[in-house]
Amino acid sequence: MIDASKLYYNRYGKYSDLDLSQVDISPLLKSILSRSSVRKFSKKPVTKETLTLLLASAQSAPSKSNLQQYSILVIQDTSIKTEISNLIGNTKWALTAPVFLLFLADIRRNIKISNDRGYKHKNNNVDTFMNGVIDAALSMQSMIISSEAMGLGVCPISMIRNIIQEVKFICNLPKGVFPIAGLAVGWPDQKAPVSLRLPQDIVTHFDTYKEDNLDQKINEYDERVFKIAPILKEKQRHVDLYGVAQKGTWSENISRQLSVPERENFKKWLKGHGINLE
Repeated sequence: MIDASKLYYNRYGKYSDLDLSQVDISPLLKSILSRSSVRKFSKKPVTKETLTLLLASAQSAPSKSNLQQYSILVIQDTSIKTEISNLIGNTKWALTAPVFLLFLADIRRNIKISNDRGYKHKNNNVDTFMNGVIDAALSMQSMIISSEAMGLGVCPISMIRNIIQEVKFICNLPKGVFPIAGLAVGWPDQKAPVSLRLPQDIVTHFDTYKEDNLDQKINEYDERVFKIAPILKEKQRHVDLYGVAQKGTWSENISRQLSVPERENFKKWLKGHGINLE
């Protein structure tokens, strides 16, 4: 029997007040509870048959009103992989994975379908933008779950949005289509550690939103994370602005990160690329 209590501890760095040890959980739930990002892959290929089923699992995700406002771009061409790899900086290892995909929010397809059937599409707006992003994200998460259930390793790559204009040209993305993230998929060549998450009493709310004792709870979480994975100098954000933190904690690092604007031109790029945000 799988020990759910231990899986809970590994995810949060503390045991639950409830007795989870007797809960009978499935291998799939164990895979989800123990998941971690893989950043080093073996050279073993992912077969076409496996990829076909993974793509089917991605398309099995829920979709808002069944509009299916997303696309998946499988990057196979070595020269395209190399071009993206050369642009992506410290994340270039992602392109060494046997499979690299771009998950795309795609409102173009339904605009074309509506126009082809004699209707005027009147929903190119911020709500449709959000629905397309959510559809793509749910699809990616469905592939992540199915990949890891098969023993594959994955890692989402948000860095793609840092080079969104270059990716547009490299991958010939038309107006109304843009990447929300990349996804590296392959057979793991490392045992990746499980990341401690914020405790449930911070993230989960019942009936009404509450922030009771938030600072204390964050400090306690910082201490748990610091004991097993302190943020070292080379991983600290904006050392050039703030210097090296004496104590590399989660809250210190994310606060530094969020103090400097990121992707400031993203809205402008979207609007110039056929995505209205009104």
